Amino acid sequence: MISKSVAARSRTRSFATGIDYITEHAHERACVQAGRSFGDGIGYASAPKKAAWVQVRGVASVETAAIEMEGVAVLSRRCKDPVYHLIVAYANDERPTRGQVVSDAERLLKTIGMERNQYVLAAHQDTDNYHAHVIANRIGPEGKANDLWHERIKRERTCAEIAAERGWEIVVGHHNRDIVQRERHLYSPPPDPERCLSDGAYRQLRERGELPWQESGRPYVLDAVDRAKDWSDLHQRLAAHGVVAKLIRRGERIRGLALAEGFERGAPGCAASSIDVRCALPALERRFGPFTPSRELVKETVDATQWVQTARATILTAVDSARSWDDLAQRLSREGIVVKLIRRGMRVQGVSFAQGRDPDSPGCGASQIHPRCKKAALEQRFGPCPYTPEQPPRHHRSGVRDRAEREAYADPRRTLRDAQRIADHARARSEYAQYRDRFFAERHRATADRKEAAWGRESMQRRCEAKRRREARLLLRAVARLAARGAMARQLAYCSIDAIMNRRRAREYDAARVRWEATKIVLAAERKLMLGEKPMDYRSCVAEWAHAGDLGAQRVLDALETPAHNRPERTVRAELQPVNLDHVRERLRVIRANEEARYEHARVERQRLTRVKRPPTAEQALASARKEIQACVSEITQFTPAERAQLARLAKKEESWNPFVRNVAKKEALKLHAGQQARYEAELAKATRDFEGGNAHRVQARVRSDERIYRDYVDVSLGLEAQMRKARAVLRDEIPKIEKQLTVLERTGCAQIEGAVWGAGPDKLAASVDRRYGALPRELRRDTEFAMRREQRALRRGHESISMDR
Repeated sequence: MISKSVAARSRTRSFATGIDYITEHAHERACVQAGRSFGDGIGYASAPKKAAWVQVRGVASVETAAIEMEGVAVLSRRCKDPVYHLIVAYANDERPTRGQVVSDAERLLKTIGMERNQYVLAAHQDTDNYHAHVIANRIGPEGKANDLWHERIKRERTCAEIAAERGWEIVVGHHNRDIVQRERHLYSPPPDPERCLSDGAYRQLRERGELPWQESGRPYVLDAVDRAKDWSDLHQRLAAHGVVAKLIRRGERIRGLALAEGFERGAPGCAASSIDVRCALPALERRFGPFTPSRELVKETVDATQWVQTARATILTAVDSARSWDDLAQRLSREGIVVKLIRRGMRVQGVSFAQGRDPDSPGCGASQIHPRCKKAALEQRFGPCPYTPEQPPRHHRSGVRDRAEREAYADPRRTLRDAQRIADHARARSEYAQYRDRFFAERHRATADRKEAAWGRESMQRRCEAKRRREARLLLRAVARLAARGAMARQLAYCSIDAIMNRRRAREYDAARVRWEATKIVLAAERKLMLGEKPMDYRSCVAEWAHAGDLGAQRVLDALETPAHNRPERTVRAELQPVNLDHVRERLRVIRANEEARYEHARVERQRLTRVKRPPTAEQALASARKEIQACVSEITQFTPAERAQLARLAKKEESWNPFVRNVAKKEALKLHAGQQARYEAELAKATRDFEGGNAHRVQARVRSDERIYRDYVDVSLGLEAQMRKARAVLRDEIPKIEKQLTVLERTGCAQIEGAVWGAGPDKLAASVDRRYGALPRELRRDTEFAMRREQRALRRGHESISMDR
């Protein structure tokens, strides 16, 4: 499946190279003419002699399609070529249905950005290949023209994706080779590892929950190594598990010992030191003596040039005397020479001769013997070559690995641990991806907000200037209309006013353009500073989550800090290697940057925390609730309006001159107050019982929830404060101390430090530097430090004198 677009900008431009489905010159001219206007294109595409069926979108019918498209194209004044002519062609063995053709055309248009544009599609069967023409309108419903940016690249990739989805042959182009490569190698099995895994590959295997060969074979190998008494006993114990021991050679030097599942070069295995330190060749030779192989490990290697010189005469004699391919093979087999085919991928490149069918056996290409020994020359004499290229041996999955995995998963506890580890890694990766997405989204949002705010201020200022110009123009025209006498004088005054306002507008436009360019420079500088802020790496995020109390993050951090290949001996050697002072300073700069980033991150997170007030205790909350109940009951049990009126009358009677009337009024008032008090106490007792029976428990639960939230807030705040305090201590105390000691070491002539590795933290780095610093003589340290202080005082006095002169 392929697609092509016919250009409408040039009358002489033809179809792109590689399309040869048009055989007649008249047909080619008609295709070129079809891209010049909607009428010509639709007339050509939908001709009854050519079109098998027609599909339209956005138009009423084929007859009115050209008029409707021209009406939409008028909406855009800038587009000069609104016609887009697309051709979708299929191979002879590709028989798409009508729905598939329409879907392919609409998918291509959507890829270009014309998913809502009008089009007329006509399927043609007048050529050898089934194809369809699409006459589309580049002008969309909104009146905006499609710019056809990279439309050829998009069409090429879309056609490859459609062909891959339907199982068709993909036409390889310049821009779809990644799709072709992915589809061709989609179902090929991954090869087994033939070399030692790198640290990154090892960590990826551990995160996916897979077991490398050294992890699977470690129990069997260690058991054999611990129980073996000599080299032969070790070979027998390893052979019981299908494992052999062989030397690793680089030229004439022996580099170490390897453990694998066979003597073949590609057999799955690993270096013995990857299993454990006591499996390394030096450790085994200290126990068993010099290495004794169980069989011949390395065959004698014959120089290829020497073999060619020796076998050339024999091969030429056999080639000249042979009458067929079988006769040639028989003649060469008498001398132990075989004929092989050379294959590169899926293609047969030629013929080679070798001293046997072993891949390591000496041999050479036929062209190195003589030109008449080439495959083409031999096929001219003997006919097509009857041999087939030998398939390379496929290494099956390691039996040790399968057995170890079966035994591992037979243990439920180990299965749970592996599942927990995989789940922790997956959750940490997901959270880290979310953190990075939030970080970049916030940075992009901040940049966009700043740009929008700056443009808002600029546009507001421009509108104000335009408003002032408009008001000034109206004012000047009003003055001219009143002052000028006659129509001619008034028109001259109006022209002068327009010229003045035009000059003013041009001047203000220039100032606004300069002002906005300066604003863009400031925005670019701010954006550059924001781009300098990088998110934390995965290890730092996991460490922060672990310090915050996340148990899963703590397990992931422990797994990340575990040595990748379990090589303590190599690690010790690496730590004991001397390191240059420049490397130590570089590591110190990295530590400073990490600590500053950690301090800033902790400070920002602490500022972002929502402050939580300390909640009251349970007793205080219950007492407050009881007071509210008392106030509510007191308000409910107040005197009624009738009782208040009666109390008012009794109060007047208490002021009477008659003592009997006063006593009766006082008794009546006391009786009313006693009744009100009795109602209050009864309601209060009832409300208290109800509260103690149900609401009190809810209040206590709310208090416990508030206390838990407050404790979490305090824990997070104290944790962030501890991180800030620790980072501040490293920045203010440890790093200056290490820099001072490095300066002393450099002035005393010390150029290297032992034990300071690149991945060391501040404590380990400080210990390594302090160890070398303490090894210096005391008098030498004292004199060097005194000289440094004297230079600092002189420099400080120089700065003070310069500031006084100013």
